[in-house]
Amino acid sequence: MSFACSKDAIKGEEVFDPEESIAQADGLIQDGYYEEAREVLEEVKARDASRQYALMAKLRIADTYFSEELYDEAAVEYESFLSIHSHHKYASYAQFRLAMTYFKRIGTVDVSASWAKRAIREFEKLQRQYPRNPYMDVTESRIAMCKRVLAEYEFYVGNFYFKKGSYKAAASRFNSMLERYPDSKMEAEALYYIGLSYENLGQRDQALSMLNYLIDKFPTIKLSSDAKELIASFE
Repeated sequence: MSFACSKDAIKGEEVFDPEESIAQADGLIQDGYYEEAREVLEEVKARDASRQYALMAKLRIADTYFSEELYDEAAVEYESFLSIHSHHKYASYAQFRLAMTYFKRIGTVDVSASWAKRAIREFEKLQRQYPRNPYMDVTESRIAMCKRVLAEYEFYVGNFYFKKGSYKAAASRFNSMLERYPDSKMEAEALYYIGLSYENLGQRDQALSMLNYLIDKFPTIKLSSDAKELIASFE
């Protein structure tokens, strides 16, 4: 069904107006009628001879899925646009929104690592391929948030191993967190648990090294007091 056809007064033929259709689709999107909007936009894609509005319609279709939180479908549409039109004036927008389809799915720490990694990859691609994009400040903050999520995930896994008594695996995971995500908010806790892990493994020199580093870097926090008590117990 055509949503934007009018009768030509002279010829009596239908005249398709893609600009009018785009405007109508925008109204439908604003009102939350996403499926109906996609019908209009699909017609634009099929009938716009200039292809100018067809490209806009392709992006709008991706946006409708994004607004519905159908992020898999949105990602497919944004990727499709970028695969053909990577140098288009809206390419940086499509790349940003593609990254956001992964960022939006970050939830609880135990299931978020894969989404955070994908989001970082796409945000960094945006920075690399479109250095003049208008989303740079937002992108930096989103990447930082993703790295915090990944640091929390590494700590979560390390803590899981520690509670199981798998101290070698725990120390390895905590060390990996510190190496990959330095200065994270979990750093002090990771240092403390590395010290505990080494002590449980009978590696006291390494335990002391980590605990003393914790005390030197974070002298005023409670974990440093705990570390001092732990060191005192070694004697």
